[in-house]
Amino acid sequence: MKRFFANFARWLCHLIGGVLLGAGLVLHGQIAFIRVANDEVEKTFFLWRLVGEATVYLQSLDVQVALALRDIPPDVLRESDLAAWTLVIVGALMVLAALVMPRPRAKG
Repeated sequence: MKRFFANFARWLCHLIGGVLLGAGLVLHGQIAFIRVANDEVEKTFFLWRLVGEATVYLQSLDVQVALALRDIPPDVLRESDLAAWTLVIVGALMVLAALVMPRPRAKG
């Protein structure tokens, strides 16, 4: 019975650590996408940006999303980046903890 719980604890640490690590990496990807979209909007000629904002409902979905993402404050992006790094670090530590957990030996 002790062996079952030890193996279950290792499996649970691997699972939770992997989920946290994956969530942190996905959040990093989303933040990178927002920064790229903001840079592309800022590189656009100001007159085209004004036309795009005035006719936002007539634009394609990707233009609408890029214009909407521009309104996200930089503080929110910084906090989200910090949260993503926290998820990655905690997930990696849990996976490493699961790897160094001693394996129960079989009775023999």
